[in-house]
Amino acid sequence: MKLQPLSLRMMQLYGLAVIFFTANAVLTVIFPLEAADGGYLEGEIGVMMAMYMLVCMLLRPFAGQMVAKHSPYTIMQWLLVGHALALLIYVIFGIDSVFLVRVLQGIITAFFSMAMQLGITVVLHDHDRGQGMSMYSLSSVVPGLYGPAVALLLWTQLDRQDLLIFVVMLALLPLLFFIGSPLPKAKEDTEVVTTRELLAAMKGVKQHKGLVISAIVMVLGAAIFGAITTFLPLFMLTEGVGNPAIYLTLQALVVVGSRFVLRRSIPSDGQWHPKFIACVLFSSILGTTLLAVLPEIGSFVYISAVFNGLASAMLYPTITTYMSFVVPQESRNVLLGLFLATYDLGFGLGGFLMGFIVQFTSYMVMFMVCTVLAIIALCVVLRNGNPERQIITTILTK
Repeated sequence: MKLQPLSLRMMQLYGLAVIFFTANAVLTVIFPLEAADGGYLEGEIGVMMAMYMLVCMLLRPFAGQMVAKHSPYTIMQWLLVGHALALLIYVIFGIDSVFLVRVLQGIITAFFSMAMQLGITVVLHDHDRGQGMSMYSLSSVVPGLYGPAVALLLWTQLDRQDLLIFVVMLALLPLLFFIGSPLPKAKEDTEVVTTRELLAAMKGVKQHKGLVISAIVMVLGAAIFGAITTFLPLFMLTEGVGNPAIYLTLQALVVVGSRFVLRRSIPSDGQWHPKFIACVLFSSILGTTLLAVLPEIGSFVYISAVFNGLASAMLYPTITTYMSFVVPQESRNVLLGLFLATYDLGFGLGGFLMGFIVQFTSYMVMFMVCTVLAIIALCVVLRNGNPERQIITTILTK
């Protein structure tokens, strides 16, 4: 029986996502601050934070197969146990264990994301899929409303024992909240895809220009989001301008509000919408440009939180929904995981590469590089227009 995207049972799934991603929202702020306090350089911090998404990227195709083979419900219950263990490792061993913890978080998030998104495609009607994906994405960023403020409160006002108690709670709560989950328990009769078969499927996807363009845009956009998430708190604290908790909370408010209010505006027809994507990227250009001139504009920098929030809110669910329709059906689970991994790749590279840019230049230069990335993505979208129409024209010409 299909569910409604705002039914109580779906709300339980969204609630589980909120609790799960609360740990990341808090620790993404805590880890760089604690590492900088421990003498780590910006490049090292960037590598540390990038490990999470890069590992997640590598495992998404494999995670898609495992979710299909063992069912979203079964995979979810085991990965939540792993989630608890990863957080407890940090509690026991401290900042020196963060590289390992970030790797484990990447593994766990790869399976969590695929279990949730493939589960949503099963339990919702096709015409509700865009709303479901948007609500899941919204749930994953709701912790951004309170996570940065909680993290900075724990870091500046309370002692480390309070932080560790909070992390232990984050480790155990998802296990309790999972009880009675509506995730499908049915297994799919699917074979494990070999590396050769995966490469063959990817070769076929090259012919689908819409998928290639959307993957490029996803990588570039996610790199910008990764850089902002990793280095904005350090940037503001270093410059002594603005409050990172207020900025990130405002940005998250925009993300949550726009994803809910505009959820019906997210295209759910399987078509590429270049004008919509172009507007999203233009918002990102404005947001990162304002961050680059932070010392000059002072408190006006909070305006950039609105632009960055809109870009973050719309880009991922729009492209994810499009990909869920157009990947070849015979290899949907693997290729959907592969293309969703483009977000992880971009987000990870945003922390990895931008850390070294900061270390050898400055934060202002880094955010101008982010602006250039958004401009490149915008040019790619505008230059290619409607890829589906181009494909049809090519076929008719032949």
